[in-house]
Amino acid sequence: MNKEWNRRDFIVKPILWAGAARMLAGTNLLAESADTAPGPLLERTLGRTGLKLPIVSMGVMNADVPGILRRSYELGICHFDTAAVYQNGRNEEMVGSVIKEMGIRDKVVISTKVGTRASQSVGEAKKRFIDGVEASLRRLQMDHVDILYHHGVDSADHAKAEGPIDALQTLKKEGKTRFIGISTHDTVEVLNAVIPLDVFDVALVTLNYTMAQDAEKLATIEKAAKSGIGIVAMKTQAGGTVRPDSIPGFSTYEHLEQDFSVVRNLAYTDAEKKFLADKTFVAQAEFCQQCGQCRDDCPRRVDIPLSCDRTCTPCSTVTSAWPSVCWLNPMQDEASMPAAAATHVRRLAATPSKSLVKSPG
Repeated sequence: MNKEWNRRDFIVKPILWAGAARMLAGTNLLAESADTAPGPLLERTLGRTGLKLPIVSMGVMNADVPGILRRSYELGICHFDTAAVYQNGRNEEMVGSVIKEMGIRDKVVISTKVGTRASQSVGEAKKRFIDGVEASLRRLQMDHVDILYHHGVDSADHAKAEGPIDALQTLKKEGKTRFIGISTHDTVEVLNAVIPLDVFDVALVTLNYTMAQDAEKLATIEKAAKSGIGIVAMKTQAGGTVRPDSIPGFSTYEHLEQDFSVVRNLAYTDAEKKFLADKTFVAQAEFCQQCGQCRDDCPRRVDIPLSCDRTCTPCSTVTSAWPSVCWLNPMQDEASMPAAAATHVRRLAATPSKSLVKSPG
């Protein structure tokens, strides 16, 4: 990565997506809180797991400063999400070291993720998955995690693969994870494949304002939530999956403070509402959802999502809820945004639905 880049460089037109509240106004994804007074931390229940989590959690993926985890916990964050591949395992090592030094293992929810290749045989996939989890536990210095995901599942067949499912169920029986989950960017296909299986406790999926009019995706998420699957939302700021310069999750103290500022109150201020009245922002924010379907339609095979993504913010993760939507880290760079826009983005990422029991990427 170019060392001369900074977080502002990653956002060519950061203001474009900040007006999404009006786009979401007709949906149940952006219901406003009537209570404007500060209060206790807002929490959601993560599906059948029964875990009650604050609406903001921490996706640790790009954080490499132990102090940020400590400060996150001090503020009230208790769900920390990592993965075997993050920073080649060093991310898990850092998470484990901080949790052990602070002596708070019984006070936090730790999730990690291990992936497999769809081409592996059942036996090979199961063995490699279990071996991968054992390595993760060693790096975390823990005898178990709270949520263990099959990482990066990209199709229905991959979601239903026997090897990883057998491994997850074995590890759960052995007490090496309390709950098992699946993570995917192909939300509709994968969720529809796993709901009938009645195996997964949690699903980590992409969900953000650009999808507010995607009735099929929203209906599928709601269907999964009603089945008892806890939904953890990632990419909540629509950063996309193809950018080499995307920054999932907060990685500075400033970003942490910004993210956590919405956990007691999701109501908009008058200044924010006025800012969101500009219809131009709505049209621009809806333009690209990073679905990738346009690539095949282009005769020159231009990577259109990559180009569009240059106008979007980096991806992230936060805790919200559908008896289960957990969003990990809502905010990214706000330096070049008007104050009203910056505050709105934080609220957007952490706003729960009134009609669904949501609660986590």
